[in-house]
Amino acid sequence: MVPNEWKSYQLSELCAKPISYGIVQTGENIEDGIPCLRVVDLSTEKMNPNEMIKTSHEINQAYKKTILEDNEIVMALRGGVGLVRLIDANLVGANITRGLARISAKKGIIHPEYLLWELRSPRFRADLIRRVGGSALQEISLSELRKVNTLVPSSLNEQKKIAQILSTWDQAILATEKLLENSQQQKNALMQQVLTGKKRLLDENGERFHENWSEVLLGNIAKITTGSSNRQDSTLSGKYAFFDRSEDIRTSDMYLFDCEAVIVPGEGQDFVPKYFVGKFDLHQRTYAIMEFPECDGKFLFYIIDYFRAYFLSQAVGSTVKSLRLPMFQKMKLVVPCLDEQKKIAKVLTIADQEIDTLQKKLDYLKQEKKVLMQQLLTGKKRVKVAA
Repeated sequence: MVPNEWKSYQLSELCAKPISYGIVQTGENIEDGIPCLRVVDLSTEKMNPNEMIKTSHEINQAYKKTILEDNEIVMALRGGVGLVRLIDANLVGANITRGLARISAKKGIIHPEYLLWELRSPRFRADLIRRVGGSALQEISLSELRKVNTLVPSSLNEQKKIAQILSTWDQAILATEKLLENSQQQKNALMQQVLTGKKRLLDENGERFHENWSEVLLGNIAKITTGSSNRQDSTLSGKYAFFDRSEDIRTSDMYLFDCEAVIVPGEGQDFVPKYFVGKFDLHQRTYAIMEFPECDGKFLFYIIDYFRAYFLSQAVGSTVKSLRLPMFQKMKLVVPCLDEQKKIAKVLTIADQEIDTLQKKLDYLKQEKKVLMQQLLTGKKRVKVAA
């Protein structure tokens, strides 16, 4: 149902120029040529013309109908079908390749930034994807793209307000993503320092730890075992955690172990460990590292995670990599005294908590933005604008 003062259009009706794709053959990459956007450029954080392929001035003039102007929109016709970006002054005068379409908002009918959000809306994308053809290479034709349905408020002020609200959420998401990325990089740098002894922490007396680290075999400091359960023994609503090669944590109605453990899948491609305390069920090809009286469990988890490239170097098989018990038992680790282990584990746990907080915030912002898009771009929730 179309809200009052809103109207449904085919996309072509909102365009000041015919929707067109760009240069079919860009020719040789010319250093001082004209930048050409490709589908891959749309997925970068900032579309930098200096990093794009460049075509000759002659080829550019042969496709002058797709020379980009300020506030036009480019959309991927293949690959990431429907991916859209707004052109700013930095890209005015550039051109596009065959995989992209140039979309120009019709002045007085639709605001460019609102059109950008409309093209990202779930409703628009559903109609778009329905029209996509091809099996190996997904692609939408220009004739089908022109017919995709849109929904637009008649008021340009309402359009601008909606675009402003959604852009504000986008900026908050982008800022949180950068904070999260920085925190992850800082944690990685911290792990590299504290798990190799390059940076020594302070003890309870405020003095730096100085004792030498000891080389040990994992099999000599911990008990390592597999479970006896199968995937079909797990459920989605069991009482206890169930661990197998999956990244997600499933559940089980029974438990095999009740302890602190580092869990490592015995099959896979990356062998990412998990840390767990409590009752859990375990797949027969998943390993639990437990009973480590001389080690802090969290420290053991972090150092195994940091040096897990060892598992990849030892794994057997081609299609599915597998680990064997002796590979775990022979894993060499260099570890500090128990007190220093605990300090290292505490520092890295705090870093993980910061990352987890930012990830939850990011998930929240993305979910709220999704809800807002559904409400604002359908007229279910109206915004107040100046008369």
